[in-house]
Amino acid sequence: MPPLDLTTLLVLAGMVVSLIAGEAAYYGDLLTLHINVAPALVKAGFDGPTAEQTFVAESARVVRGASIIPTPTLRVNSRPTVVSALAAPLQLDAVVGALQDQFGYDRVVVNGSVLSGAAGALRMLIVVEQPRHTPEQIQLTQADGDPLALVRRGADATMARISPYRVAEAHYMQGIESNDAQALKDARETALDYMGRPWDPARASERAMLYNLLAMLSLLDGQVPAAVNQLALIDPIPGVLPQAHAVVALNLAFLAVADKQPTQALAFLKAGEKLAVGNNAAWFNPKIIVLGGLVAWSAGDLAQAEKLFRAGIVARPTSEIPHIYLAQLLAAKGDAAGALAERNAAAAIHPFDQEAPVFAQSIVWVDPVNGGIKPH
Repeated sequence: MPPLDLTTLLVLAGMVVSLIAGEAAYYGDLLTLHINVAPALVKAGFDGPTAEQTFVAESARVVRGASIIPTPTLRVNSRPTVVSALAAPLQLDAVVGALQDQFGYDRVVVNGSVLSGAAGALRMLIVVEQPRHTPEQIQLTQADGDPLALVRRGADATMARISPYRVAEAHYMQGIESNDAQALKDARETALDYMGRPWDPARASERAMLYNLLAMLSLLDGQVPAAVNQLALIDPIPGVLPQAHAVVALNLAFLAVADKQPTQALAFLKAGEKLAVGNNAAWFNPKIIVLGGLVAWSAGDLAQAEKLFRAGIVARPTSEIPHIYLAQLLAAKGDAAGALAERNAAAAIHPFDQEAPVFAQSIVWVDPVNGGIKPH
């Protein structure tokens, strides 16, 4: 084998560096983050890497899980490949970022500082840069001087600039799962804060789903008319995806059952079913089946309601909702043994039930005979 000259070595080295940078750009995180921390806090043990990991963990909590609409998400704290892991020690971060920008990745750059304030308080200054948007500045104060809480708030505020719906949804789901009133309040405040911001056509469906979220929060407070009004605000929004409109139509059908309007409920149900075709159908179908049973029951067709509740159990075996409604229906028909069996089945499933809380039927019960709702 002939010896390698200097030019060949430089070419090979360049190819290796290009490979490393390219792999890092493709597989790497889409959140470029740097946080400076005041020296006094560093001395106390809270340094920049700790702040950044706290920020990343909170950001990851917000963007985890599936969403009914394709909202902007970020890869945070991802595991690099063996090749791309070499980018950091070779100090290729700037090259990787430039490549991601060049090839159209929606990279977000966040620079922040945690500073000491007056009377033991802390301040955090954040600058958020994202594609197709003017850089934004965020300023937060933590009166009790808790740096972890401040950085988490900073992550939430930053993610609210990137995907307000995902932030509000994360708070909302935490509130429902943990019965956390503060989290529900945070969900409402995040949604209302975004409604006050300038119209962004690219986030039309996010705006629609934020109105839907506000409607669900109203239902949790027992305010059905307020929920209907919030859902009505979605129809005029231009550019909303069909699946978002499908959610709204199905929720309006459920509320029409609560209002003892079976004809109107059926019309909304059919509209929602049509909009859901081809759009997350597997996600929608179990909801549509059970809702169809409620609409049939509200119209007095108990046989069709029972048939649909049983079909709903088959469509989603891990949901307690069709078992509960079927138990109520069987009890109304005088089948005490059948009703007991369904209640027992619902109790057995309850720990494993993971409902999609964008639907009214997932968070409140409806009385198909007398109307009205009550919380789960």
